Amino acid sequence: MVIKQTVFISYKRFYSVTRIDVLETLELCKRKLFTIDKITIYFCFILSNLNALKNNHKKTIKTLDKEIKNAITNMEKTIKMTTTTLEKQIGTSKDIFTNVEQKLKKLEEDFKVLGRDFQKTKWHKYNGHCYYYSQDRQDWFTAERKCREISGYITKINDQEENRRIFQHRPNTNAHYWIGLTDLKEGEWRWSFDQSKAKYTTWISGYGSKGTGHNCVQIPNGHDGKWIDYLCSHQSNYVCESNFCF
Repeated sequence: MVIKQTVFISYKRFYSVTRIDVLETLELCKRKLFTIDKITIYFCFILSNLNALKNNHKKTIKTLDKEIKNAITNMEKTIKMTTTTLEKQIGTSKDIFTNVEQKLKKLEEDFKVLGRDFQKTKWHKYNGHCYYYSQDRQDWFTAERKCREISGYITKINDQEENRRIFQHRPNTNAHYWIGLTDLKEGEWRWSFDQSKAKYTTWISGYGSKGTGHNCVQIPNGHDGKWIDYLCSHQSNYVCESNFCF
């Protein structure tokens, strides 16, 4: 009887202990399963976000690629337009340089003529001014231009003494010489140098009012240096004046 009771008590204890262990083990498994589920959910969430980020990055890359291509296209257009403009400007500059070069060559030729004439005539110096007597014959307007090209002007005569000296120093006493007096506005005689009205004149009788065709003034040969008004298109020698005498 005593043995039976002892065996029963031992079995009961074993059963109680074993039941508790099983329950704890089940609870632990539940907790672990819950944790695994949470990890799985988090992992899925992360994967979902990664996919979204990947898609966004693809869109961003496509947008950037499109913008870069547009920028390159616009830049190419700008470069092409700039190149075309520069080519036109270079072409224009070449034309200008060619024109300047031609003028410089013409000026060089004129200086050569001037140099030869200077050796023959020397420049007549008077009252701080130099007077150049041309060896070539030109119409009045060309003569006026040539005087300016040598940094002078077709002569302006202020008084009788200046006129006398210019007349006396002519290298060619048989030539007529243009001076810088015109009446392009009929009857109003002005000096081309500064457009001032003539205060001093010395006309041969009957000249100085020959009409609309005679608008330019010469010192002819003879007549003691008195002047005539004549056709501006007529070719004559001319006298240049410079305020800087060398």
